[in-house]
Amino acid sequence: MKQGKIIALLAGAVVLLTGGYLALRLKNAEKTKQKQEQEAPVSLISFDGDATASLTVKNEEGTFRFLFQNQTWVLDGDEFTANPYTVSAICSYMCNLNSVKTIAKDVTDLSPYGLSDPVKLTAVTDSGDSYQLLVGNPTPTNESYYAMLPGTTTVYTIDYTSGSVFRANKNTLKNRYLLDAYSTEITEFSLERDGKLIYSMTHDAAMQWIINQPIQWQGYTSNINEILDTFVRATATAFVDNNPSDLSQYGLDQPSYRIHAKTDAKETTILLGKMVSNAENEVSIYGMFQESGQVFYMTKAALNFLDDDLLSVAYPYVYNPDASTVKQLVVDCNDVQATLELDTLNKKYSCNGVDISDMGDEVTQAFQNFYQAVATMGLSQVDPDAKPEGEAAISFTYTLQSGEVNRVELIPASDTTYWIMKNGTYTNFMTRKKILNVTGGIISSYETLQKKIQEASK
Repeated sequence: MKQGKIIALLAGAVVLLTGGYLALRLKNAEKTKQKQEQEAPVSLISFDGDATASLTVKNEEGTFRFLFQNQTWVLDGDEFTANPYTVSAICSYMCNLNSVKTIAKDVTDLSPYGLSDPVKLTAVTDSGDSYQLLVGNPTPTNESYYAMLPGTTTVYTIDYTSGSVFRANKNTLKNRYLLDAYSTEITEFSLERDGKLIYSMTHDAAMQWIINQPIQWQGYTSNINEILDTFVRATATAFVDNNPSDLSQYGLDQPSYRIHAKTDAKETTILLGKMVSNAENEVSIYGMFQESGQVFYMTKAALNFLDDDLLSVAYPYVYNPDASTVKQLVVDCNDVQATLELDTLNKKYSCNGVDISDMGDEVTQAFQNFYQAVATMGLSQVDPDAKPEGEAAISFTYTLQSGEVNRVELIPASDTTYWIMKNGTYTNFMTRKKILNVTGGIISSYETLQKKIQEASK
């Protein structure tokens, strides 16, 4: 073979090899570009989440439209009370949403991605702009969710947390709080047990709790605040039914408890029926939001006040004026006959005509302890149906610095109890006779006072 021909063949081979190499490089570069494009995040939705006026969630359980009103999210309708935290979370994740990957373009079969019947989200801003998103199934590795924009054929993945928030079910969209409010916002509260009203109370203009039923009495603010704090923290564990035709299956046809609470903006009535099972260690009880008919179960112990009586919310003393407002207290209690004179402003005190002002701190403290024992005599039970009769066996007469006179009397009701009267009117309360003799009670504190006076007089 001639040398020129050999050179020509070699040159041709070089051209072929070079062309193949260049073609391979171009092909690899295209693949790299496609991979980079596929893995590059894409901005799917962007808007001001704080300007969201409405959010519609359409899923297999129905279509639910939420409106932002009075600084919170409410359901457009009365089917249930909206969970504002879930709705807010959906808006927060949706308003600035980027893809993780671009999975496929020009997709015609959406079923492998769960996008043939997706969750559809529609957010509308105050300006009227609308933003929509379709959310499908999680990926096989549960690292993300499939999603796409309506009217397009490109499937993306979004981060798993966002997808989980977007696919909120109906129960998640419901507010699980028995009352979603601050305890300080409650103005009315009542408790019924087995069809009997235990108490009904209101918060008056003077910021005091007043018991209206079954008796009228001052509320015990510290205890009431604890009850209300407990109530607003209580939540349904899970929802189980909606407007059932047969309430008896949950014990709600004749509820064990009924709680009513009201604020200036909202109110709720909670019915509690029977325990979820008959097991001895069962802790959950069925309940229902009466307004919406949503049936749920919850931990009964979360409402630890259910079996308390009226005394738990009643001011525990019949008459307990501040000592600085009292001029004289006359005590007629069995063997205790005492007249106390008080002038706390000038620190002047006397007992049965004996000036004890300069007898020392121990005597003064004993005097104050005796006064407090009388003024804080406790209540033991409520009996609004009683008709007290007979003469008072014990009396405490207060004369205030203003000249006003108030008299507390105890009329024997039984061998162990007294009816308590104030200014001739039955208070609806009773006290136990033994309360007079307990350590630190009226009799023992008076004996201590007499002893201290005698010791100081020597």
